[in-house]
Amino acid sequence: MTDTANRAYGNSEKIAASLAARHRSEKWFRGIGFAAIVAALGFLAFMILSIGSTGYKAFQQTYVQLEINFDADVIDPEGTRDPAVLSRANYQGLVRKALRDMFPDVKSRRDRRSLNDTVSSVGQFELMDMVLADPSLIGTTRTVWLTASDDFDMAMKGSIPLDVPQDERRISDKQISWLDKLNSEGRLESRFNSRFFTSGDSREPEQAGILAALVGTGFSLLVCFAFAFPVGVLSAVYLEMFAPRNRISDIIEININNLAAVPSIVFGLLGLAMLLGVFGMPRSSPLVGGMVLALMTLPTIIVAARASLKAVPPSLRDAALGLGASEMQAVFHHVVPLGAAREC
Repeated sequence: MTDTANRAYGNSEKIAASLAARHRSEKWFRGIGFAAIVAALGFLAFMILSIGSTGYKAFQQTYVQLEINFDADVIDPEGTRDPAVLSRANYQGLVRKALRDMFPDVKSRRDRRSLNDTVSSVGQFELMDMVLADPSLIGTTRTVWLTASDDFDMAMKGSIPLDVPQDERRISDKQISWLDKLNSEGRLESRFNSRFFTSGDSREPEQAGILAALVGTGFSLLVCFAFAFPVGVLSAVYLEMFAPRNRISDIIEININNLAAVPSIVFGLLGLAMLLGVFGMPRSSPLVGGMVLALMTLPTIIVAARASLKAVPPSLRDAALGLGASEMQAVFHHVVPLGAAREC
């Protein structure tokens, strides 16, 4: 009896020791997992902060104040106020004349060209819009704010170091002196860059925006959703509910699972070679890009939809069939809605 009790006591000690070791292992495992999640979130936060700290300046744009003489002889020499005539006027010449009047000591052609570069080429279109909106400006002199060039804008934002030799920066010493003069006279001002959200691509950095990218992304997602969602769900319903279990269905399932792991660059090359090269589809980024995205997401949608359908109890389908519903009604009126509710 004593030996039996000793053995039982010894076994209980071994069990307690093994449980303690298992508990320690579980704590270590949970700790490592928590540390991995914290590290991933830390790297994500660092990436977002890094992008934000270097790109937030794009939301500000520098403007230059000029005294513009809306010369009638330049804008509307015949006095017709015809919008077609007003839109063809030399507004860039008005900007250059205002700069020369502000800096009369600039004489050489090279310096004048550098002086003209202080204002963006979009300034002429800003003046044109002003005149078209209010033709009464013709023949008057007004104080207007025009968009500064990208170099002046970067200098004002501190992105161009001004304390380095001239050959190591984008603007010259004379341009820095003009910048200092404009700044001291209060003729430079930073405003919210609304053009960043309302303009498309441009060769001029100060005129570029993300509107085209946003619209293209939205259309691509619409095309992707319109193609991938119905095809993916219907494919999952067929494979899970109606497809016979044979070699062909097994090959299809294997290929679907393999396609879910294919790199995106392969789908991109497929879209370039097949959709554009073979089928001759239009070179439209939303259309072709959306179809390629649909091909990328189809395997994931099919796998997820099949898993949701498998989670529906078979008794629900059997009950619908027992009450007289057809196979199609049982699937689409009961199984699919319940599977979608479980997925949500």
